[in-house]
Amino acid sequence: MAFENIELFNKIAKDSLEKYGWQDIDEASLIVLSENATYMIKNIETGQKDGVLRISRPGYHTIDELNSEIKWLEQINEYTPLIVANPIRGLNGDIVQIVKGTDGKDYFCIISEYLKGETPDHNNEEQMIKQFEYLGEATAYLHLQTKMWNGASKLVRIDWNYDTIIGNNAAWGRWEDFPDMTHETKIMITKVTNIIEKRLNKYGKNKDNYGLIHADLRLANLLIDGEQIKVIDFDDSGFGWHLHDLASALSFIEEKAIVPKLVNSWLCGYRKVLPLSDTDFEEIDTFIMMRRLQLTAWLGSHKESSPVAELSIGWMDGTIKLAERYLRLFG
Repeated sequence: MAFENIELFNKIAKDSLEKYGWQDIDEASLIVLSENATYMIKNIETGQKDGVLRISRPGYHTIDELNSEIKWLEQINEYTPLIVANPIRGLNGDIVQIVKGTDGKDYFCIISEYLKGETPDHNNEEQMIKQFEYLGEATAYLHLQTKMWNGASKLVRIDWNYDTIIGNNAAWGRWEDFPDMTHETKIMITKVTNIIEKRLNKYGKNKDNYGLIHADLRLANLLIDGEQIKVIDFDDSGFGWHLHDLASALSFIEEKAIVPKLVNSWLCGYRKVLPLSDTDFEEIDTFIMMRRLQLTAWLGSHKESSPVAELSIGWMDGTIKLAERYLRLFG
């Protein structure tokens, strides 16, 4: 679902500043509305960016899940060359602040430090290919860190498996509910999902292919600042296959002609840090197809949002093209 009451979240954002003692020196300006409401926190007089506020949709995450995310961020900053935004504690010493909305519901708010850096230009193909190598390298550092960290398995985060991605308990809704879904297309995609499930069962889960992942590490969540690589937006992080992070990097562009070059670039960066097996390579198309269907469900469940309306143009045509290719490969 998308947010329907912007004024509600603007009020929560303003009230959250009191939890930090910033109500007289800072103001919150909306950046984006999605699963969360994200605001930039700026000094009223100087315009300096003091942090980024994330307001979670009620029921999307529990306190334990948010605290688990924070624990991972601390480990990343401590034990990898990557930089992630440190959360800021409120006046009461807590990182997660609870603000009562005008609707009577409790909203979880987190302000993190503002990170400088540039997001890669999606319209510059040459730059995209280069940045995908950084993306693959950054992803591998995350996977390596979680492999080495004994505390990773104790975190409370979603398990991104077949069932929660595109199965009966899909967290983002049913791909079947996409507005342009015809009966014939549904039959074809059902064949695709059956093959995906069988291949994933054969692929299995082990310490080398499954663990704590970012689950949304695309160029939009990567910042480049000189030689420094910075990663943001761990909201979807959970336990899943490592290759789901590769598929997530290609979100919304899975059918584009540039994808093979981007995949090769990502793999080049990843293998600087961690190896991949022949079995891993064989399943890249499976994870890309599964991610596409996960996003199909997400678009269908957010169809009242204007950005989603734009993304949905031609989406089903691209999805059918990918599904037909997948069936040629594995059907």
